[in-house]
Amino acid sequence: MSVLIRESAANFHLVSDDPWRIAPKTEAVSGLPDGAWLYPLAVWKKEAKVIYARQQRFGLWLAPDTPVIALETLREDLANFSVIALDFPVFTDGRAYSLAGLLRARLGYQGELRAVGNVLRDQLLFTRRMGFDAWALDESAEEALAYLRNLSQSRMMRHPYQ
Repeated sequence: MSVLIRESAANFHLVSDDPWRIAPKTEAVSGLPDGAWLYPLAVWKKEAKVIYARQQRFGLWLAPDTPVIALETLREDLANFSVIALDFPVFTDGRAYSLAGLLRARLGYQGELRAVGNVLRDQLLFTRRMGFDAWALDESAEEALAYLRNLSQSRMMRHPYQ
């Protein structure tokens, strides 16, 4: 089970009770129990009206191969997503960085942008610079939290050289 770290007002903290679960791609939304769900893009496209009708918080889960044009079609719905989770299936797959940049810079998404999957501590600075403000980590959360806090106090996070 992963541990969630969130940033708020330049302060990083652990979240022990993360209510968000990823909805299965194969199950109908109407069959899911109440709660906060992250819906894969295909499920969202197919059942958006049903999801809205549930009158619960909802988010979006995006695979790294999500086409840019698919993000453009979400422009009007973006403000309604409480969370958008971008998947890193392996730490060497950087496509989620590009999706994050598009969501923040081009589409103006203001909600929580979460890195999920195979996210390593060494990627935290780079993901933050691309707009991520939450991380679901498989590794030691205490070490990652200390790393983020140290970075936030250093010049590296405030003044990148690129």
